[in-house]
Amino acid sequence: MTAAHRRFAATAVVSLVLVTAVGCGGGRAASTSPGPTAATGLPSSQPLPSGKAGSPPVPLPAPSGVDRQDPTAVSKAVITVQWTVDTTIDASQYQAELRSGPFLAPDYLAGLKSIPPVAAPGAQWSQWAQHRAYTTVTARAEHDDQPADSATLARRQWGIIVTPHGRDGWTGSPTTATVFVTMTRADTRSPWLVSAVNVSS
Repeated sequence: MTAAHRRFAATAVVSLVLVTAVGCGGGRAASTSPGPTAATGLPSSQPLPSGKAGSPPVPLPAPSGVDRQDPTAVSKAVITVQWTVDTTIDASQYQAELRSGPFLAPDYLAGLKSIPPVAAPGAQWSQWAQHRAYTTVTARAEHDDQPADSATLARRQWGIIVTPHGRDGWTGSPTTATVFVTMTRADTRSPWLVSAVNVSS
């Protein structure tokens, strides 16, 4: 899977919203998006604007408040941060992905930073932006064929619901997806870090 498959509006899948994934070796993996891709108006080699300083108006998991020895807690924190966006400060979901940096493995984060999006975030993002919307995330643990954790590798599966809320009182239709999170650590004393995020609509 490539970076082109991942962002908030990188494909024509109408079921959900984001995700980037970088494997342990630093390769990006998949994501889906909430709406059809819009024409960019930009040369294909030119990245989107970087967004503005700030954070969404909903509480986000902080590294100091998450049990870094618990892979379930770490994976839930990452997907919550990566899918919580604010169209008044974010140019696309990419900014939300970067906000999850403290929970990410170095290779994942480096890969994320090396491939900023060049496509406009799409029709659904444009609709959200018209309402100055931000999103909230509900995550439900799922366990289909989940392999057992080892000392240094853990995987978690989540069903997520992403709901946009406009500052003008509008609430958009929720979107859903299944998210697969892979985590690694150097040894049992080290914190879990997310090394890949993959999405199935």
